[in-house]
Amino acid sequence: MPKIGGTGNAGGGKGSAVGGSAILGRLIGDRDDQGGDPKWATLERKEARLRADQLSDLADLRRHVNARRHDRSEIITDNTLIRVAVDLLLRGHAHRLRGDTEEDLRNSVLPKRRGAQVQEETGQEAAERE
Repeated sequence: MPKIGGTGNAGGGKGSAVGGSAILGRLIGDRDDQGGDPKWATLERKEARLRADQLSDLADLRRHVNARRHDRSEIITDNTLIRVAVDLLLRGHAHRLRGDTEEDLRNSVLPKRRGAQVQEETGQEAAERE
């Protein structure tokens, strides 16, 4: 299977990436630990549709993370943060994922706000007394 960004030729040489991204990756040190391919070329493509507020907040978070970095040997992109979020969901919260809608699923894994939690607990206590 050809790597993402390649031209599909069997050689898969360093110059086979579309748009010179492999060259840019070599210049800025965006490397995979496995070999000479840029990290992005070792990943599978998956399209996801995000809301406008998610895109904006993700870009803000990426800028914030990049501003605090000391080691700049790897590029941190919006896609990097999305992969971290997917890992967090799959490894840290998959067991808590419950619901029939996107909102239900999100609410099942996101921490509850303290005020909402107190109100919910008070409502449960009242229901138990009845």
